[in-house]
Amino acid sequence: MVCALSLHVPCPPRTGPDRIGAGRSSEVFAEGPDRVVKLYRQPFEPEAVANELAASRLAHGFGLPVPEAFGLVGRAGRTGILFVRLDGPPMTARYACNPLGLLLALRRVARIQHAIHACPAPGLPSLHALLRRQIAGARVPEPLRQAALAALDRLPAGDRLCHGDVHPGNVIATRAGLQLIDWQKAAAGDPAADVARSELVLRYGRFGPAWFSRLGPVRLARRLIAAWYVASYRAASGLPREAIAAWRLPVAVSRLFGHPSDTDAELLAAIERLARKSPDFEKASLFAGPGQSPGLG
Repeated sequence: MVCALSLHVPCPPRTGPDRIGAGRSSEVFAEGPDRVVKLYRQPFEPEAVANELAASRLAHGFGLPVPEAFGLVGRAGRTGILFVRLDGPPMTARYACNPLGLLLALRRVARIQHAIHACPAPGLPSLHALLRRQIAGARVPEPLRQAALAALDRLPAGDRLCHGDVHPGNVIATRAGLQLIDWQKAAAGDPAADVARSELVLRYGRFGPAWFSRLGPVRLARRLIAAWYVASYRAASGLPREAIAAWRLPVAVSRLFGHPSDTDAELLAAIERLARKSPDFEKASLFAGPGQSPGLG
């Protein structure tokens, strides 16, 4: 099942010999034999680009497995960042049909994430403030929003370096080892929040078409993979399970900010379950009704 899960990760088609990758917000092009340029799609947020450059340089300066960032560049009216080129496939492709290899690689990623959290994050935005803004604009009913904000208010701000989006799709498997890319969402915050985000993406992030993600065996596999990742991080860090669990509701609600996804309904159902356990949620009567989902607002 892990093999099938990995094989359904969509790969963007190449549009030319120089394009080597693409995502929702950017495209990556070869720039000579040993560099690449990550060009952001229009329109883009200048603050996010500047943040990725600053965070990448900060992480590389600490000796973390991160590609070196050389600076901002312009290409055909677009803004981008020039990076050293990493030779190797994404982790999702490298371990597509190697379940044991995938689990061992996830354990290495968890250790990398723990090493990231050992570093300070001077000059980066506050993860706590970022989550508050995302929760305020999330596509959820008001009772869920208020429960998430109340939970967030009780959680520590933190000052550690947090990547903000650690998952296999942002890891490149090179001969020298695993390298973590895409530092656009990096911030200063509590490590437990960063791990909760990784757990959420492993369990509910988009992998393939919506019908595939809804298959029972796929959902079970993803739940087990997410649990394995959290256990691997806790083994490396000693972080209590409860510390990560406390962040699940605000992190999950923040995920419903921005572009809609075909996994929104499943995530909203999970948020409802989390909220029902929260002391901040005013009983089940605030929901749409027995057995009903509140729906996206």
